[in-house]
Amino acid sequence: MKLLPSCHDVQTDLTEYAEGTLPLSRRLGIWLHLLLCRVCAAFQRGLEALPGLAKTSLAPPPEAPEAANEALARVQAALRKS
Repeated sequence: MKLLPSCHDVQTDLTEYAEGTLPLSRRLGIWLHLLLCRVCAAFQRGLEALPGLAKTSLAPPPEAPEAANEALARVQAALRKS
């Protein structure tokens, strides 16, 4: 494989690159490509941000149980009236 991989090659191997499981020559090629290619560097930053975004978006807000209980009580009260 050539020293400087293509964008497709880089984007295919970014997970392994981040995990450090690629051979040194391949990691160096990807590192160099990321220095030169803004598109792939942005793609890498996006991948690195995913775990934090997922954790934040999946975590229930602190007020969720109280708000849910209040909403349930309002629905039950409305059902009793009808």
